[in-house]
Amino acid sequence: VALASDVAMVIRNAGLFKNMELELDKRKRLFIHTTVALAVAIDAKDHYTHGHTERVTALSLEIAKKLKQKNKVALNQKFFDDLHIAGLLHDIGKIGISESILNKEGPLSLEEKKRMQEHPVVGVTILAPIKELENSSLGVKYHHEKYDGSGYPDKLKGDQIPLIASIISVADTFDAMTTDRPYRKGLSKKEAVEEIERESGKQFHPQIANALVEIYRESKI
Repeated sequence: VALASDVAMVIRNAGLFKNMELELDKRKRLFIHTTVALAVAIDAKDHYTHGHTERVTALSLEIAKKLKQKNKVALNQKFFDDLHIAGLLHDIGKIGISESILNKEGPLSLEEKKRMQEHPVVGVTILAPIKELENSSLGVKYHHEKYDGSGYPDKLKGDQIPLIASIISVADTFDAMTTDRPYRKGLSKKEAVEEIERESGKQFHPQIANALVEIYRESKI
């Protein structure tokens, strides 16, 4: 009787754990879908970067996989989950930027550039109340920092820049360079990769720039 009681308890507990796992998975999927909806809203606001968020996210994850494969850095599943969210939300701060600036058919003025450069801080302010996005917010806030310290908003340098942000920086720049704008034609993938290679150690983290070059050579982009 005692044994049967213990077995029954184990079975009940197993059922409870299974239900908890299913509920957690359901909530995770709901969160991802909500994040994707936000990303679509961002793309809809900026007419000239349609699909940008999705492409940057996919490329960021490929770069992270390459870094892990090369044993350059130890990356766990939590890092990939945080990177996925950060990629989708890296431009969420553009919600606070005027559409007249986002959709301007020509180069931005100095004042307009200054306003545009506020979007990472606006983005991290939007996400600040969500404690679970603390790591992803680093990618949102710092994806325009440069390896040599000349970026924004805080002019971080080298390894001061969070890895998650350095990865998004390379993916974001690659997509921006290969996208057509009203005032310029996008570069070819080959030209964009060569430019990123030239800026390795200056604008971009050398290991991450090298990972992008390898992905290109493997025809994964």
